[in-house]
Amino acid sequence: MAPPLQRATTVTPVVRRVLVVVGTGAVFLLLVALGLGLAALLTPGDTARPEPVAVHPPPPPRAEPPPPPASPPPAVVREAPRPPPQATPPPQPTSTELKSLSAGTLTLPERMHLRREVILGIGELKEDLARCPADPVQQSTPPGRAAVVLETESVQNAIRVAGSTLEADVPVNDGFVSCARRVLEGKQLAAPGTRPGVKLRVFLPVGPNGNSLSLSAASLAEVGAP
Repeated sequence: MAPPLQRATTVTPVVRRVLVVVGTGAVFLLLVALGLGLAALLTPGDTARPEPVAVHPPPPPRAEPPPPPASPPPAVVREAPRPPPQATPPPQPTSTELKSLSAGTLTLPERMHLRREVILGIGELKEDLARCPADPVQQSTPPGRAAVVLETESVQNAIRVAGSTLEADVPVNDGFVSCARRVLEGKQLAAPGTRPGVKLRVFLPVGPNGNSLSLSAASLAEVGAP
């Protein structure tokens, strides 16, 4: 066995060598670490990687609403033809006229029927009567009455005007009266349902100006009636 001093002398170089190797390795490792750190600082890298963004698929295209249906063309409104003017119904007889109508062989409904048909028939001749002179005459004082009297006779479903006269106590337009008598004489006025053989006298008052016939005041009487 070697003496202690010699052992210490022998161990020391070995330990020194180990320490040198360890120190060299440590320095090397430190230099490597510093080099890596410096390389990391000098090399630009991703400092903060952004979080992945969730990509959603685009929404499906929205269906376009169907176009509104084309409005139909406006309907052509055609005006209905105007009805022909209705004939003005003859006026109802007054109580005095009803009394005169009730006399004779004709019944009251028959006389009223004949009066209405005579007025309607003369009304259909208004265009011819309108061609007669229409100059007014001067009013008389006191006022009187004037009438064109038609001598008529009933035939089957009609009344024939056989003749006429003028009964007047006031001035009238003679030209108008003469013209009106020519228009009326010889005419057959339709009167459905009339029995033949009845003679009637129809009174047509002349208007206040002596140039018109007042059909609303017309009256009739049966010839030969009591």
